[in-house]
Amino acid sequence: MDEPGAEGGSPRGGTRAPPDPGTVGAAGIDDELRELLARDGIRELYPPQAEAIPKVLAGESLLLACPTASGKSLVAYLALLRAARQGRTGLYLVPLRALAHEKAEDLEKFAELGLKVGISIGDFDLPAERLDKLDVLVATSEKADALLRRGSPWLDRLGVVVVDEVHLMRDLERGPTLEVTLTRLRRSYPSLQVVALSATVGNSEEVAAWLGAGHVASEFRPVPLRLGVYRAGRILFTDLSSREVPPPDEAVPRLVRTALEDGGQVLVFVNSRRASEQLARGLTATVGRRLASEERARAKALAEELGDLGEEETEGTRRLSALLPHGVAYHNASLTNPERRLVERGFRSRALKALVATPTLAAGINLPARRVVVRDTTRYDDHVGAQAPIPVTEVRQMLGRAGRPRFDPVGEAVLVARTPDEEDRFLESYLAAAPEAIESRLASDPALRMHLLALVASRAVRTDDELRAFFAATFYGRTLPLDELHRRIGRVRAFLQRHELLERGDELRASRFGQLTSELYLDPLSAIVLRGALDRAPLGVGTFPLLAAVCAAPDLPSLFVRRGEEADLLARYSDEAEELLVRPEEPPLEMDLEGFLATLKTATVLEAWLDETPIVEVTERFGIGAGDLRTKVEDAEWLLFGAGRLAVAFQRRLSRPLDDLALRIRYGVKEELLDLVRLRGIGRVRGRLLFRAGLRDREALRQAPLSRIELALRSPRLAEMVVAQLNRPGPAARRGPAAAPEVPPAPSSRRGARSLDEYADRTDR
Repeated sequence: MDEPGAEGGSPRGGTRAPPDPGTVGAAGIDDELRELLARDGIRELYPPQAEAIPKVLAGESLLLACPTASGKSLVAYLALLRAARQGRTGLYLVPLRALAHEKAEDLEKFAELGLKVGISIGDFDLPAERLDKLDVLVATSEKADALLRRGSPWLDRLGVVVVDEVHLMRDLERGPTLEVTLTRLRRSYPSLQVVALSATVGNSEEVAAWLGAGHVASEFRPVPLRLGVYRAGRILFTDLSSREVPPPDEAVPRLVRTALEDGGQVLVFVNSRRASEQLARGLTATVGRRLASEERARAKALAEELGDLGEEETEGTRRLSALLPHGVAYHNASLTNPERRLVERGFRSRALKALVATPTLAAGINLPARRVVVRDTTRYDDHVGAQAPIPVTEVRQMLGRAGRPRFDPVGEAVLVARTPDEEDRFLESYLAAAPEAIESRLASDPALRMHLLALVASRAVRTDDELRAFFAATFYGRTLPLDELHRRIGRVRAFLQRHELLERGDELRASRFGQLTSELYLDPLSAIVLRGALDRAPLGVGTFPLLAAVCAAPDLPSLFVRRGEEADLLARYSDEAEELLVRPEEPPLEMDLEGFLATLKTATVLEAWLDETPIVEVTERFGIGAGDLRTKVEDAEWLLFGAGRLAVAFQRRLSRPLDDLALRIRYGVKEELLDLVRLRGIGRVRGRLLFRAGLRDREALRQAPLSRIELALRSPRLAEMVVAQLNRPGPAARRGPAAAPEVPPAPSSRRGARSLDEYADRTDR
């Protein structure tokens, strides 16, 4: 059977016979679309596709629950195309940035049928005029939530919403926004078609009923999957067959070696970033000596690309450069996004033979392998302060990456056990057990206060009855007794009124402060902390107190304080105490000392970034990855922008210092470089090169000969690009060093942008 989205393949013979239920023609797909799919290798349908596609083409809402690589995406794409042909728009909701890019690229295949596709994720947004021309928008649920808050006219033509990975509604961080967004969309557009895609979960029928959708579930996989547990040189599979894995080597190198000898790739999951890096280093000999000369050349070429990823070296580029030539890499949250994308591309292209990853990689990104090895089934849980079992659903997501359509006749997914008891437990608890049910995470106070305020501020609800009716319509309301639901809502409403985000009175109405908080997409508690800091800030407030205030906001998760760092942070606290704008013991923060020291560490890291400390030095000094640093920088920029807008409303004297600081945080520079780094292609390193060469602003560059700029930048191509920008007419090109500081453009909500990074940071320490 041809794989949906695969290349090649041939149609079945006997085209004049009645169409087989598994053929594209039997699904009600017209000739034009059938021809396009055939060119993409799709002539037959998998069983779940054959059942689901006629339903979605008839306009029915549907929840499709089946394993990875079983063709769920094609069902969603056809629903979007159907809506576009009827003059309606389609929204494709994804949990991760990487998945958004993947889906938008897939949908481009329908461009010849007139489908116009755009993308809106945390670090990329679309202006209203471009959005209006789109048929399909691929977006995170946070971006869709923001469209609803703004009342985007594009939504008035909405015909279908696709929800990828709907089982992630059970995720503590991302789940509440997805649940509220779906509830708002369904209540605002009663005729909306909902197409939800899910891995196999324990209660998919219950979720389908909540969505008012039909239900199609299947265990079909295009590549058969063999599940087993490795122990003492043998894999015991769930069908009670076994396979010997001969020595030498320990468990994971042995499993990697034998898979490579069979011509496959291997994906290994471990529970921490440190473990992923250590194990990847340990596999270089095992993998490297088995590379053919052509494979070795491709791996080396991939390593050479690392140098072009950015103007500044990171620990990730250093470590990967030693691994990639051997056909090995790791994937975790310490890597920057470009580094992660290079690794993913290398594995997809088969230039990399073995990839060691933390569980984040299993959350939707399409990277299958012949054999998947799950070495660790526990990980550190911040909420319990100890190692805790990884949920069955998540382990099954990892295991489900085994088996590449078109490459592998079968996939092998293996858990590694150390004792007979562990072997029995893995077979029973992970391989034979049913996945967990989807549960609502909307009960948490941060989620309730943020979404309650947004509902009121956007005028989606105006009375207590409407507020209660809305939450009763959520999946949370479906599973919670009404009196308990009303009690929790009342408590959160009282909190928002007490802190002047909601007006008092019978009608629900946001205050000016509450309206601005919702528009900025801030957690109300973050807004309260920032406003309190602004009220306290003196004229001429220093940089560190502002950074510390921003880092105390709940919207900026703090960095982990390592053993041995407490003394220096306590000394910093003592030195800065009188200048700090946030007090840990005061409401509404009421933070313990350990938590507050973590916020000071985060502020200290950002201070080093602003001081133009090299990335490698920052990451080594503070024990973080370049990916962690980039996430904190982006979060801080967003919060400083928000603080600046609050200052315009309530403390205007502070708006300019905050705007200047937001721009410095974006670029990681001292104030003297701000004029230079506004040029495309000029970052903190190249900006400093120009400054040291006496080219201290754009006016100096405009007057300098090209040869001098080339000498400073050490690149004729870069120099020409800079000169082209300087010669371009318009106010940006004419602005000199004495111009008033620019207000930074609104950064896209980091809540959506950081989804992958933050999720990784929670799960792979």
